[in-house]
Amino acid sequence: MSDVTSEMHLLQFAKAIDRFDQPVAREKIMALEREIQKMPQVDCPVRHYFAPGMYAREMTIPAGVAVTGAVHRHEHLCTVSKGRLLVLDDEFMREIQAPCTLVSKAGKKRVGYALEETVWTTYHCTTKTDLDEIMIEITESTNAELIGGRDNVQMRNNRAAEDRADYARFLVEYGLAQDVVTRLVENPYDQINVPIETLELRDSLIAGRGMFAKRDFNPDEFIAPARVKGFRTPAGRYLNHSAKPNARFVDLFNGNLALVANRLIRSGDEVVVDYRQAMRVNGAGFKPIGGEV
Repeated sequence: MSDVTSEMHLLQFAKAIDRFDQPVAREKIMALEREIQKMPQVDCPVRHYFAPGMYAREMTIPAGVAVTGAVHRHEHLCTVSKGRLLVLDDEFMREIQAPCTLVSKAGKKRVGYALEETVWTTYHCTTKTDLDEIMIEITESTNAELIGGRDNVQMRNNRAAEDRADYARFLVEYGLAQDVVTRLVENPYDQINVPIETLELRDSLIAGRGMFAKRDFNPDEFIAPARVKGFRTPAGRYLNHSAKPNARFVDLFNGNLALVANRLIRSGDEVVVDYRQAMRVNGAGFKPIGGEV
């Protein structure tokens, strides 16, 4: 489930849906979701569990919080192990109280309101372990959208903080000082101004400015040239580091590097790479202390 707020009280919830005893079109739930996204967001802790061929996603929803769910591609099991909540889809509304196990149909858009602190878990058959890949496989949302959407500043800040922490670890692993990295990155004699039509330069939550996708990219799709005859393009100059990169560099030899998508990248997503992978492909002699990482 996603898009959470503590401001949506039960009366507002009922008013937004109009009537509980009538079928509710998905458009109304989507409209409610858009209103929820405008409100202050609440952290609903999510835990991930893996077993052979199985993934479980457990969310704790505080009392008084409204949530909307992703549209799942497949029928799956859900459990409510704690609490009590109202759940509404495009058919009817019901109150669910723990302990409860239910079958969730594919293609449903739902909204819930936690009457008490509630623990909701969904179970999915998959062999994948990468969360971004899992969400693309089992839902019509990306992982970022599922945990609150691109406008959820709290969630985006959490991910950016993780990326900055991993960047600090990268510096230690390679024995690099930040001032040395800054000089290398800002070296004007190592850059070429090649127009990049597929990306745009914008402010980044991770650090400074970054490159953002202007359209969707599929896994392994070419995004932009990163180096041309040994010179960095804007796509090679302004990419930020991430612990979970959605892109990588591919060596085309003769001083040419391509930027390629690791997974589905949505229009508006920041395109990020793992600087460790960049060092392996284009490290200019830099090696991690103690060998390869």
